[in-house]
Amino acid sequence: MSGFSQKFANETYIVAGAGGVQMTMLVRDRREYFTDFIERQAKAKGLKVVLNGSYIDLAFGSAVAVRLGSSALDPAESMPTGQVIQDGALLAGTGSSGKFNFSQDTCGVAKFSASLGNPPASACSAIGGIAPIIIDGLAYGAQNAYKAKVPAGAPLTGDVAAKFRPFLIQKSNAMFGKLLSLGNTVGKVALGYSSSNQGLLMMVQPHGKSGMDANAIRAVFVANKFSNAVFLDCSDSATLYYYGKFLVRPGKDKNEFFSVAIGFK
Repeated sequence: MSGFSQKFANETYIVAGAGGVQMTMLVRDRREYFTDFIERQAKAKGLKVVLNGSYIDLAFGSAVAVRLGSSALDPAESMPTGQVIQDGALLAGTGSSGKFNFSQDTCGVAKFSASLGNPPASACSAIGGIAPIIIDGLAYGAQNAYKAKVPAGAPLTGDVAAKFRPFLIQKSNAMFGKLLSLGNTVGKVALGYSSSNQGLLMMVQPHGKSGMDANAIRAVFVANKFSNAVFLDCSDSATLYYYGKFLVRPGKDKNEFFSVAIGFK
């Protein structure tokens, strides 16, 4: 039996999940606001917690319509930048080999993983196109960081040659670096899994609040020894639905066109 608890600290909601947690991917399939879509799906599927998902691409005309109007966009005009998998089927999205994914590979088994590239095509539930925080125990950040006595010439960013890898303790990532540069007031949505205690942790900071920067979010996962953690779409896309209530709502424009959500029960 799965269960969730939440607390609020540093302008950030921290939700912990334990037990037989099941992840479910949701893709908007009709013209409705993102928050209405989440409420409808949560009731229909018995979801206790729902987060916004991956990044969305909009054509120029659709972006103008969203900015100037107030109606929900047709979901066909919203393209997720990473693949969305449910029950081994591609629900939406395009390949994003240079980005990361988060997945629950086997339905009914409360075990999650994250990796570089597209999510496993056979996964029970998975999302791609997202940014890394920790992947298989390796922390990510704006720059590469190394243990003492690393050989000369170790790069501060980019790929790391084989001779430097044994010393690597933090890998650079452009998406992480961009989010870090936006400071502590930009909205953030992070999702992590601890293989040691088989628990999930979700962190959602509302946009515009003076909370934690990307490094501080990472520090929470590192301190609690999480094996994998990722950033979902951040800024005013940040959304948290918790036991029938929205603790964090997306911005007006995002509510009109956002299409991908991640539910948990």
